[in-house]
Amino acid sequence: MTRSSLSLALMVASASAATVAVLADSSEICPTLYADFHRRQLADFSPAGDVFVFVEGESAKHIPFLALSDDGKTGTVVVGNGDEEGGVYHPMVASEDPGAVHYVTHILVKDQDGNVVVTESLDPTVEAPAKITFDVPAGVTELIPYEWCNLHGLWKGESVPLPTPISEERSIDAVCSISDHPKAAWPSVHADFLRQQKSTFESDAPFSESDGEKHTPYISLKDDGSTASILVGKISGAIHPMNGTPDGSDEEPHWITEIYVVDQDGAIVTMHSLDPTDVDVATMDFEIPKGAETLKAYAWCNIHGLWEGPEVEVETVSTQSDGAVAASVSTGFAFGATFLAVLNM
Repeated sequence: MTRSSLSLALMVASASAATVAVLADSSEICPTLYADFHRRQLADFSPAGDVFVFVEGESAKHIPFLALSDDGKTGTVVVGNGDEEGGVYHPMVASEDPGAVHYVTHILVKDQDGNVVVTESLDPTVEAPAKITFDVPAGVTELIPYEWCNLHGLWKGESVPLPTPISEERSIDAVCSISDHPKAAWPSVHADFLRQQKSTFESDAPFSESDGEKHTPYISLKDDGSTASILVGKISGAIHPMNGTPDGSDEEPHWITEIYVVDQDGAIVTMHSLDPTDVDVATMDFEIPKGAETLKAYAWCNIHGLWEGPEVEVETVSTQSDGAVAASVSTGFAFGATFLAVLNM
């Protein structure tokens, strides 16, 4: 199996956002996320390059607080000190309005060696406080919590020592994996991308194919009539890179962080976060939803912003209970057979 074909299995993650205790060297996604938050922190909040992360004393409602269970096997991170008299939790404001959305998008935890061992995407429709619970990985002696606020950047809490590190062997399932945005968060994620598109790139709309094929997400409809694939870039032209940042590396990440699809009503029908580990292309498979008339893909590049692909027309030819449909591409661009052939080389 090639790296490209392996990407299909890695990219199509579940839509849940369950907390996972992770091994830092199993995937690049956790350190890559942190590296990108650090890059954005310097770019957006510290032009002088001297504020790598905000800490306690700046704003109590942004500080992540970590607590351990009595046996030290479970950790909980809460953003804000609302449990104290006069304290406040960080708000979780879900919105389709780019000017209103405000929430903690991710909570991360590092160990004593600076490895990111836990990461989770949060749902802004869930009432504050922003909170995760996770299993403490074996061999950890210290944990440090971090959070990313979509408006106010990267924040660090106090480190918490583990008096007696867990010594049992870690489960084979305790690996670093992608944390997809919860479905209820999708409209807020899109709104925040539009906010960043305006503030960072001074554009009121996503970029399109006319701005560059390499970043454009193209939908390819499969012969089964019920599924489709998305590729960012063109096989015949430029393919967008998927460059992560392993733990301990100073490399700047550059990858497609999310791909998602909207229908004729503007409703988001699927969204996945992408893991750049051992992947050469940004791609995703998805089921064509029942009732879809048109579909359009979007992709977010961590460096170059939001991009939209050509609209695809979908023609329903079946009323099967599973919602299977047949589809045709209105743009005249079809790369499905070529794309699949390349992936299977």
